[in-house]
Amino acid sequence: MKLEKVVPWGRNLLEYQRMFLLSDDDFQQSILGCGDGPASFNVEARQKGANVTSVDPIYQFNAEQIR
Repeated sequence: MKLEKVVPWGRNLLEYQRMFLLSDDDFQQSILGCGDGPASFNVEARQKGANVTSVDPIYQFNAEQIR
């Protein structure tokens, strides 16, 4: 994978709730985020007690490589 012309893009908790019609009950389930890059959803959902695991090919690179 090359990082040519890649722009990291992420969404927040409210955006995910609206996109996927997430209810409070959904946050009681395990959530898998795929290809969600630098989304703040992950940390925001975990702060609400959700079990969120994220996978994205960009995570193989360090911050300097992404910059």
